[in-house]
Amino acid sequence: MKAQDGFSLVEVLVAALLIAAALVPLMQNFPGLLQESQSDEVAMRLGTVAMRQMESLVNTLRGNITGAASGSASCPDLQGCLLVWTIITEASSATSGVGRLVDVSVVACADTNGNGVCDPGETQVRQDAKVTSRP
Repeated sequence: MKAQDGFSLVEVLVAALLIAAALVPLMQNFPGLLQESQSDEVAMRLGTVAMRQMESLVNTLRGNITGAASGSASCPDLQGCLLVWTIITEASSATSGVGRLVDVSVVACADTNGNGVCDPGETQVRQDAKVTSRP
């Protein structure tokens, strides 16, 4: 009869124990990695919401430079999200043929405490643009 090659049960158990001992310290890093991944996802979704609002405001202002005003609203498709936009006239000329320059700023934040304000500790994404009227 031929001797069979292979590992004994004791060798397999020792190998499994060594692998487990090596993986335990690595597994302790995963909760932090998951939290980081979740906050990155929130920031990405806030950025998308802010960009949509910015595009809407810029399109409105290009059609009528006085057609939009500063304001705030909750995000339509993201729970616990707040949008705040500011529109400021930076330069305006009384000279005919010269247009107007408007600063537009949109902040989207995860309003975690529900107070209706983007607080400094909350995840925030900001988009800025300048729009000119074309006389």
